[in-house]
Amino acid sequence: MNHKLTIPMIILTGLLFFTASCSQSEPAASSDTAKAPAAAPAVDLSVPPPGSSADQAKWDSFTAEKKQESWDKYLASLEAAAPDSAAAEAAPVEEKKPGSRASVVAVAVGKLTRAPMEVFYYNLGELRAGGEMRINPQSTGIVASLYVREGDFVEPGDLLFSLDNNDLVKSMERTSEKWNTDLELAEIKLNEALENYETTNSLYAKELVSRSEFEKAKQAYDEAQLNFEKTQLGKTSELENLQENLRTTLAISPGRGYVSEISFSRGETVNSADYVEIIDIEKIAVSIRVPENIITRVKPGQQVFAKKASAPDYVLEGTVSFVGLKADSNRSYEVVAEFDNSSQKLLPGMLIEAQIKLMQYSPNFVVPKSSVVMESAGQFIFRIKDNAAEKVPVELGRTRGELIQVSGPLKEGDVFVLSGQTYLQKGTSVTVSEEREYLPARAEL
Repeated sequence: MNHKLTIPMIILTGLLFFTASCSQSEPAASSDTAKAPAAAPAVDLSVPPPGSSADQAKWDSFTAEKKQESWDKYLASLEAAAPDSAAAEAAPVEEKKPGSRASVVAVAVGKLTRAPMEVFYYNLGELRAGGEMRINPQSTGIVASLYVREGDFVEPGDLLFSLDNNDLVKSMERTSEKWNTDLELAEIKLNEALENYETTNSLYAKELVSRSEFEKAKQAYDEAQLNFEKTQLGKTSELENLQENLRTTLAISPGRGYVSEISFSRGETVNSADYVEIIDIEKIAVSIRVPENIITRVKPGQQVFAKKASAPDYVLEGTVSFVGLKADSNRSYEVVAEFDNSSQKLLPGMLIEAQIKLMQYSPNFVVPKSSVVMESAGQFIFRIKDNAAEKVPVELGRTRGELIQVSGPLKEGDVFVLSGQTYLQKGTSVTVSEEREYLPARAEL
């Protein structure tokens, strides 16, 4: 064999030796050497993170910074809940995406409840007193005394004001004196006639006087008695008329309430156009305008709820007391509802929010509209069973505000998803972050 090496072979041999030496001299990479930090996971900022309380419409209104902050908090919560690093390295890495069956989605839930669907008509109205009374002078005259002021509370029979009645009082005194004199004279004549009649009657019985004398004495007595009675009646009648005239100078409250207005002052001359106004605010009424397409559904006795915007916790419950029959220029009708206001927290003239209860449908399952998932195949709600989401098809019924009636394979007390259903599918594992009541109070406006 020829052992003579050519120049190319020498060069090739040298390169191979150098490569082998470098491989042997380079230390092996230690398993303890720190790995490069993993890149932050990419998120879709167009949708809210799982378990977010914001619906899609609200999410779209957020700025990009706020969306990123919300997703950062969600990712941080996942990191805090992750197992320790040693266990994580030992376990096979499995990527979990929101909405995948392997991920656990936080949801808010409620218990399915049957409730009647109530239909209301809402409008603003102005409060007015339950009763208003105006007491006018019954005659023209000068106000001698004023016994009340605006704001005073009065009862039936309380004296409000009086007119100058000096002339009437003097006239009554003169008339009474005159009639007393006439009555005394009539009484004297009656006594004389009676005495003469009794004497004549005694003599007639003994046949000492004629029958004509007896009848004449009896006639005189009868006439004297009639004259006395006429005098008594005349006195009573004229004095009663004068007393009635005197009463017209006095004004008396016919009922209970507050004095709201007085149109005159003491010493002024008044007539029948002047008044003292008394209002009853222990009962109060609200006047509501109702359009023509609603008015035929409003009847006296229907339930009405009312409250002030500035006092939302103070809700009044009353009934319709009047339904107008004549439309105004806007083709709306007046409806009046009455309420008990014994606490007197509401005053005439205040603006009030009112709801007239038009009807009530039979109780059925009711859920928030936002909990219903709309798909091409139909409508669904997510029911929670054994910590997993169950897709339940439903039929939709009547609505009221944010609530809607549903029917389907449901039962009272089923736990269903109120929010967080964006990333749910059939069988998705869930964790309940909140359980809450979703039906409003009956009197809520």
